[in-house]
Amino acid sequence: MRFDEYEARHPTLVDLVKIDVEDFEADVLEGMGATIMRDRPFIVCEVLPRPHRNQRTRKIVEALNYHPYWITPAAYIRVPHFDFDRGDFPDFLLSPVSTPDTVIHDLGILWELKQKAR
Repeated sequence: MRFDEYEARHPTLVDLVKIDVEDFEADVLEGMGATIMRDRPFIVCEVLPRPHRNQRTRKIVEALNYHPYWITPAAYIRVPHFDFDRGDFPDFLLSPVSTPDTVIHDLGILWELKQKAR
């Protein structure tokens, strides 16, 4: 069952989503597209390096007008794609808002921007 189908039967406001689905990220994002467009949640998503370079996931993220930030111990770094060596840090924050800064240390900034956008 797609998330949008489930959500239609059990309506709720979605603020945060965690996705860890081993190469099915694009499918999950597509399956919850209506909910994402309606609620604009923050999405924490594991995206592992793949031979296909996660191009489908990147295109969906762009179509949703989301901004990927690589999650590192030091900061959140806005990146244009998922195809780079990330060492032990495979997670990304997919954000419905962004700042002109490439590096963010305080997620509160993004949260405040999202609240103002509502």
